[in-house]
Amino acid sequence: MRKETVTTTSAAHLIVQVQRKAHACRGTIAFLCALLCVGVATSARAQTDGLARATEQTSRLVVPDGTVALAASASQEGHWTFVNTKGERFTAATPEEMKRMRGVLAPAAKDAETRLVLVLAEDTVFSHSSALAALPRPAALRLSTALGVYPLLDGPPRVVQASPKIRVEIGQRAAFDEILAQLDRSVARKGIRVVSLQPGAPAVLNARPAIDKSGRGEPIEPIDPYRLRDALPALRGQTVLVTGRLADRLLYFQVSGGPDRSLIVADLVDAAERNDVNLIILDTPSGRQPGARNWLWLKAELTGADAWHAGSGLDGLLATLATEARPLTVRLTMAASDRVTLVAVPAAVTASASGGIIDALTRAASGVTNDVTGRIEPTAIHMHLVSSARQRELDSRLVRWLPGSVTWGYLAFALLGLAGLPASWQWWNKLWPPENRTEYANAFGYQAARVVKLALYAVIFMPLTAIAAAPAALLAWLKPSPQPA
Repeated sequence: MRKETVTTTSAAHLIVQVQRKAHACRGTIAFLCALLCVGVATSARAQTDGLARATEQTSRLVVPDGTVALAASASQEGHWTFVNTKGERFTAATPEEMKRMRGVLAPAAKDAETRLVLVLAEDTVFSHSSALAALPRPAALRLSTALGVYPLLDGPPRVVQASPKIRVEIGQRAAFDEILAQLDRSVARKGIRVVSLQPGAPAVLNARPAIDKSGRGEPIEPIDPYRLRDALPALRGQTVLVTGRLADRLLYFQVSGGPDRSLIVADLVDAAERNDVNLIILDTPSGRQPGARNWLWLKAELTGADAWHAGSGLDGLLATLATEARPLTVRLTMAASDRVTLVAVPAAVTASASGGIIDALTRAASGVTNDVTGRIEPTAIHMHLVSSARQRELDSRLVRWLPGSVTWGYLAFALLGLAGLPASWQWWNKLWPPENRTEYANAFGYQAARVVKLALYAVIFMPLTAIAAAPAALLAWLKPSPQPA
């Protein structure tokens, strides 16, 4: 009888344990399902928000006659959603539905010859780029971003035309956003420091750029190349432009009456990083330096330098070094929390072997022409820049050498400390009792001690105790005062 009772009790205990585990499993399953639903909802909301922005931008887009503009977005399954300027939607999941899309959303343009302009949601291009092959041809593609709408050109690699002379390579979304932010940011607010590497030149650079009396372009500042790394701390936050021939991690530069000399590029990049300097290196075939004289005694000048001005953004600077026939393609090669490296190269203009030979001959002839005329035209531009996140942090600083978060945090605690001033002042008087006039030989010493005490309280003690003092002062204020008997 006792054995049966024990067995029954054990069985009941087992059933209870199973039920508890089942409840736990159901809770875990429910939690995982909730996470999945949240992820799906977030993805759907992102897709909807991107399509809504593309639709709004499409309604403001100016297109020529005989052209129909539609907003478009692709799902993860490859289904396309098109929206016209009236807000009407059409979803195409098959090639047949894709053919019907034009007639449904633009009945007046059923003709297949009618040109289409498709404004694509940003997430479609970066996350579902394989779905672009299903779009009707020919169709002009546009990329919708928070900064505007950009023409999307076929690859490889696929690029976005940021301006008539600048193209941005499509890669990772974070890299693309960083490039657009860099192009939009002014790197020349304090002037572009164009340096000329000349052995025997001054070993230092002034903190502020010199003023060019001619009023054309940026003044060229000669610097001893082997002291340039040590001169960069004086140019903190500025943009420095250096020219030379890059090869084997060295920067070669011409020296009059002697062989080419070189610098280690990594040393310059490290010095620029330590001092938040935007370092731009123009890779040129010869390594000729700005301001130097050629064999015809003509001064070497940077192409487009006369169009630079102190308010130029990076896009304006690059535009002066490119042409519409040979625009620059910009890509990001290195990204960190504080620094990024961009490389801009002229876009390829030839695709055939004969075209390549012709292009090579053209470049050779151009090089000879530049040697004669003294023009400096880069074949590539390497930009070692302060990242956009780092630049925002630098711009938020009230004190140049103090991080903005520390400054604003201190000010917030100081303001909070004012609310707790009655409580913290009582605590401070216990740590540092009031001064006794009889302890000082004269009034000056007595008043000086009081000033030091007050300054230490206001600058250090009050902000440090703000979190505890503010509630204490509030409770003391709310506490009813004792009534007289």
